[in-house]
Amino acid sequence: MSINAAFYQIAEGVTAADLANAIGAAQLHGPAQTVITDITAFDAATTSALIYQSSPDAAKTLKTKPVIVITNDACLPVIDRGNSCLIVPSPRIGFARALSHLILPSPLDFDSAGISPLATIAGGAHIHPSATIMPQATVGAGTIVEAGAILHRGVAVGKDCHIGSNSVLSYCMIGNAVTIDAGCVIGAAGFGFEMTDEGAVKIPHLGLVIIDDYVSIGSGCAIDRGSLGNTHIGAHVMMDNLCHIAHNVTIGQRSIIAGQCGISGSVTVGAGVSMGGQVGIAPHITIGDGAVLTARSGITKDIAAGEQVAGFPAVSKRQFWRDQAAIRRLGRSNMSKP
Repeated sequence: MSINAAFYQIAEGVTAADLANAIGAAQLHGPAQTVITDITAFDAATTSALIYQSSPDAAKTLKTKPVIVITNDACLPVIDRGNSCLIVPSPRIGFARALSHLILPSPLDFDSAGISPLATIAGGAHIHPSATIMPQATVGAGTIVEAGAILHRGVAVGKDCHIGSNSVLSYCMIGNAVTIDAGCVIGAAGFGFEMTDEGAVKIPHLGLVIIDDYVSIGSGCAIDRGSLGNTHIGAHVMMDNLCHIAHNVTIGQRSIIAGQCGISGSVTVGAGVSMGGQVGIAPHITIGDGAVLTARSGITKDIAAGEQVAGFPAVSKRQFWRDQAAIRRLGRSNMSKP
């Protein structure tokens, strides 16, 4: 996907040669004067977009051109020479540095509390006097925004929503009839970084959080925006207190998530999934529709649709209880020995 111009602005007129110099690329192969007009994930590349890739097998699938690719020596032979290739030791680190150079800082909107005259507030919305609604934010009819809540620039909240006290919404688009309880943080940057000899390099996140209609989010939850794609919460999802949803997660419609669950980055949760309290899911896992994750399960591999799992690492619920019974029998047997 392309970056959303309502939230992010790319510096104009930056060429492949300019960027190569800015990030210290060792070499530039291909056109030097291609102007960067977009930033996308590799598999969603558009003409004149900046992308990155470190895998030769993936790089050979690139069809769009011209694009500006931050890459390495191993990928160079399989990329069409009509593209601009910036050669760096670590494409992911080079990409992070490129984003810091290309993305313009957001305007500071902290001059005063209250409703900005550049915000759009529909008739029938109720905004507490201590709430802050920043420029270009929109609030739909019948929505309630409680004390101390903050809606940052560009945030869109639909009709008949309820935004709890001291919640902070940024880089997000909220549907209709959504409830967000007190103290939630929606749209903060995800936990993306790359290690170097000098320490961790933070990966800028340029996606959004998209929350569909009739979602209910308990107090104290954190939902991170996507890196290049979006974090997406489907309609009628119910989320208990103190849950964390990391960047680029997708949660299907009607799923239920109990308190203190943690879902790592790029996880896909199907429709109608049930999670007990304190479930943890490792990155890049897929949970099938209708799966049941018992409380405190640790999910380290994909879960099929309709499967019920328990334990850490999670196994089928039936197998888990068989294992527990065997352990108890073994314990009793050992205790009975002289």
